[in-house]
Amino acid sequence: AERFGPGAGSHEALLSNASVVVGLHPDEATESIVDLALKAGRRFAVVPCCVFAEKFPRRELAPGVPVRTLNQFCAYLRAKNPRIKEALLDFEGRNKVLYIA
Repeated sequence: AERFGPGAGSHEALLSNASVVVGLHPDEATESIVDLALKAGRRFAVVPCCVFAEKFPRRELAPGVPVRTLNQFCAYLRAKNPRIKEALLDFEGRNKVLYIA
């Protein structure tokens, strides 16, 4: 198996060969994964776990309505593109997946 790390090549090369971008409980990287996949025209699936409202105070559902809960965060991410869908995975805990197939 090929290792991911400093010797793995450029991120652009990795993305150009990727057919899907996945984030399972990616913490602070959740929104970046969605944005990257949308910008690159790639399919994606993310399972958000944490909102980190204090680290990302500019996230708003509407002017003056900050993103504080997981449901709000998912709505905020879904608003980025009308093709983003939501489903529940069959396991306990944070199991809401947002994706473009």
